[in-house]
Amino acid sequence: MRGSLSTRNITLLAAIAIALLFFWGLGSVPFLSVNEARRAVTVREMREAGSWLLPYMNGDLYLSKPPFFYWAGLVSTAVLGSLSEWSVRLPSALAAMLCCLGTYWYGVRQAGRQVGLFAVVFLAANGAFSLFARRSEIEMLLTLLCFGALLAAWQFIFLQGRDVWRRLSYVLLGCALLTKGPVCLLWVTAPILTYALIYRDARAKAYLCDGWGWLIAVVLGSSWYVAVSVSQGWGIWASIISEDIVKKIDGQGAEAWYAYLLYLAGDFFPFWLIVFVQPRKFWAMIRSRREAAMLLCCTLLPLLVFSMFTEKHGKYLLPVYPSMALLLAMHWAAVLDDLKGRWRTVLAVVPYVMLAGFVVFYMFVEARVLAHRVAGLEQVATLAAGQPGQKAYTLGEPDIRLVYYLGRPVAALTVEQLQGESRPAGLLFMQEPLQPELQNLVSCAVGAVKPYLKPERGAVLVRLGGECR
Repeated sequence: MRGSLSTRNITLLAAIAIALLFFWGLGSVPFLSVNEARRAVTVREMREAGSWLLPYMNGDLYLSKPPFFYWAGLVSTAVLGSLSEWSVRLPSALAAMLCCLGTYWYGVRQAGRQVGLFAVVFLAANGAFSLFARRSEIEMLLTLLCFGALLAAWQFIFLQGRDVWRRLSYVLLGCALLTKGPVCLLWVTAPILTYALIYRDARAKAYLCDGWGWLIAVVLGSSWYVAVSVSQGWGIWASIISEDIVKKIDGQGAEAWYAYLLYLAGDFFPFWLIVFVQPRKFWAMIRSRREAAMLLCCTLLPLLVFSMFTEKHGKYLLPVYPSMALLLAMHWAAVLDDLKGRWRTVLAVVPYVMLAGFVVFYMFVEARVLAHRVAGLEQVATLAAGQPGQKAYTLGEPDIRLVYYLGRPVAALTVEQLQGESRPAGLLFMQEPLQPELQNLVSCAVGAVKPYLKPERGAVLVRLGGECR
């Protein structure tokens, strides 16, 4: 492969493939996860209210997450002129592309173009990274901000960068605080502190002891919390702390401690297997190169801490993925240089084959695999568009995906309320099978939705009021 294509041409082809991977058909699949729909609904309701301070979801105040992702969504929808799957997902795709550029840049600066190229391919051809690059979720923007803060810190620590680099790092850290709160310190500050304690690095200590930098980060990161507290009262955070922090650390139904190892093994397969090839060389590289030791701290420390949490999700570790990709790429390139013949060809080609496979999947396969879910949500949106101005209801608690595609807030109703004399007028969404006492409402159906989220599931949209009272 290297004989027929120059490194520059390979880099260009990889860049094109990664752009296709992140942007092709970005808006062609509806919001399928509850989290995606939460972000989209919140962006829509902030946009409609003209509010950049208080996020709302389905008409209720929603302070579970800081607003930086929502602000990015508001900017995206303003630039594109409309709110859609494309405009709300665009910040994630752009963040993923910038992460790849930063990974390539750091790999080239530290170990050469080959390492930079392998690292960016390992990152893009990754199950979780490519998925969240195409989803309207917080994690990819958070990953960019945390990795950007680390890049600026590395520039200051290892390349004798000027003070502007550490100040930039703290600005990005402050933005990360506005994206997911203090947990971002586990991906940025804690690894640098660990490295500084192990190696007694004066530059790392100078970075950590930057009072002005911490002031910048704290002022930025706390600004929204202070503004909301002044507006709504300080007690508003009690339930959020209990729900989003305490329960995740010490809740019920804990997964095995090694769950994150399985997530990482799946997402970085087959690239992580390189660690078992010449393992002594791998550890020798870490011992001899402080940059590699820092990458290991950035990977292992969050892994160890998050493994102690009760609630585990693979996406929680996404900010460590660029560091892990760089670490693997350094060893991959070192092993490749020692090989000859067939195995050298295999190691040189496999990363690009994996990347091509991900591109093909998202360009041609994803929409077909999810067709049964796509069709139902599109039908809901079409039926709702034909009933403007009608209030929306659902039997039981509303699915937030339904809230987005009905295009308005959705209130919950009980069977008793639907049978009573004071039944409200509007649109009622009910999943099948319908309860016997509600079968009479089918005569007032606006339309049926089949399939709805699952191949065997259906639903019906009914217009209440008038004869259906």
